[in-house]
Amino acid sequence: MRAPFRRLTATALGAGLAALAVAGLSRPASADVPPGLDFSDCPTADQLPPGYDPTFALCTVTVIGGGELKIGNIDQTITQPIKMTWANGYDPVTLEPWAVFGPMRAEPQRVKGGVLGIEGSDFIPLLQISAQPQLAADPELAPEGTVALRLKLKLKTINPLLGDTCFIGSDTDPIVLNLTYVTTDPPPPNKPITGTGPHDIGDGVLASTPVDNAFAVPKSSGCGWNGILNGIADFRAGLPSAAGNNTAIFESYSKYQGYPALAKTSAKYGAQK
Repeated sequence: MRAPFRRLTATALGAGLAALAVAGLSRPASADVPPGLDFSDCPTADQLPPGYDPTFALCTVTVIGGGELKIGNIDQTITQPIKMTWANGYDPVTLEPWAVFGPMRAEPQRVKGGVLGIEGSDFIPLLQISAQPQLAADPELAPEGTVALRLKLKLKTINPLLGDTCFIGSDTDPIVLNLTYVTTDPPPPNKPITGTGPHDIGDGVLASTPVDNAFAVPKSSGCGWNGILNGIADFRAGLPSAAGNNTAIFESYSKYQGYPALAKTSAKYGAQK
């Protein structure tokens, strides 16, 4: 049945967004697990569907600790953890799955080469660029076929000249990642890559490798006064970038916990009022 399968897949996504295409993850030392793998951002019981018994809900936390996001001319190594948290469950009568998402937490990450696109040229703050991923909409757990997780993202581009509203992608025109554990089928010039499903690496931590290299990336918007620098930002990043020229590979570590267990350590995860 589709609903229980989607719930199982959503639970498995506790492994989250993960890493290194083609080959699976080797068993890491505990020191390799990134910080932030805690349940502090779990939706509270009052944020679950009205009247839903938290006894049947799970909370999953995923931290992307490494990997790559290549868009157009920018090949960005992930150097700062990206954290996502959600609760999920299913209607006990209809078996229809649901999910409630907490915030995405991500620090800005320096883009190699800065404004000029030349490594080593960005030692001057004015030539530095950082990118900060943000959610453009709630993610979708196992929305269809072999898609394990659909992410709709926008990347905030940070530079003193670009202002505070410069983004690649937007709420209305996001970067859409259809992350999968199986082999992709991208248009050229990209070639197929393969993800790895969730697997236990000890201490209650799961790792997985969803990947996508068949997505397109839209133009920039809001860069500089009245968008006057959009063209310059697009030229530097090589945007818009058609499908087949971009790649997402996310190294992730995740945990999940039932709400009864969470309630034992924090009152905010107890029964709904």
